[in-house]
Amino acid sequence: MFKNTNRTFYEPYIEFINENFDSTDHYFMIEEYNNQLLNEYYENNLEYINKFQFIKIIKELYISDKIILHSLTSPRLILLLFFQPWLLEKCYWAIWGADLYYYNHRKKNFKSNIYEFFRKYIIKNIGGLITHIYGDYELAKQWYGANGEYYYSFMYPSNLCKEYDAPRIKSNDKFYIQIGNSADPLNNHREIIMKLSKYKHKNIEIICPLSYGNDAYKAEIVKLGKDIFENKFIPLTNFMPFDRYLDILSKIDVAIFNHKRQQALGNITTLLGLGKKVYIREDITTCQFCLDHHLKVFSLNENFDDLFEKMNTREIQMNIENVKRQFSEEKLIDDWKKIFKDDIK
Repeated sequence: MFKNTNRTFYEPYIEFINENFDSTDHYFMIEEYNNQLLNEYYENNLEYINKFQFIKIIKELYISDKIILHSLTSPRLILLLFFQPWLLEKCYWAIWGADLYYYNHRKKNFKSNIYEFFRKYIIKNIGGLITHIYGDYELAKQWYGANGEYYYSFMYPSNLCKEYDAPRIKSNDKFYIQIGNSADPLNNHREIIMKLSKYKHKNIEIICPLSYGNDAYKAEIVKLGKDIFENKFIPLTNFMPFDRYLDILSKIDVAIFNHKRQQALGNITTLLGLGKKVYIREDITTCQFCLDHHLKVFSLNENFDDLFEKMNTREIQMNIENVKRQFSEEKLIDDWKKIFKDDIK
């Protein structure tokens, strides 16, 4: 079950499942707030559910052998599961990040305290937890007392290694820097922009993806970037075809992700697979993930004094080979096959 927040995740995932598994064994529910037409390609095993269809949701929860919750952010689903706890033993939680780190980033008030009380009970008793970040599983145990089994999967086709055959030789000497991956304030763009401001007179171009997230924050970051870097700051404010986005990533020299929690891993692994130099924080679970997968990343806890230094060829090749091996379609099929076949009861 998905909450309809971003089609770029769930539509390719549903297509991936239907192509590689028996589609009659899988039924997808998307929590939708508008009257939206079904995509005909998926109409046999997908249904959009509005907030009033409690009976329909409950029926599907009961007749399903397994329930996979893609993110745990739906208040209605939280309530349904809290008052029917016997369903939790057959539930798997695919952790997205924001649903886990709500523990730290929620606005603490009476309403959120009640909501967190419900969530804590569910997370503690849920049967399985799915994530490619083992550190996030450990945090779920630490923060919520989670007792469920751990299942490794990098979850979605968006995280697959991206093959890119076009030439990667740039047509100029400009140095391209990507900062962040969205208009989510947790990207902490301001801190990075200020650190990079000392290089504003160099021949650089700063690419800043802001196509989804908080509109007010997006406007703030665009203004700040333009004020400091002028036409060297290029905000990407609209969604674009993935092939075009991959063209942009292919010319990046350095990417900087200042998230203070696990986030943007699809961007990070794609860039590493393209042989790019990537900076992340040392104090987040993503850093340990990269160490575990033998991926060379750089610490942004410093002041970027080594920003323009190139990675050595051995490190670049190591990253490319490890991403290809560990984020292949075959590996993703195998991950989900294990989850679908396993019995957490």
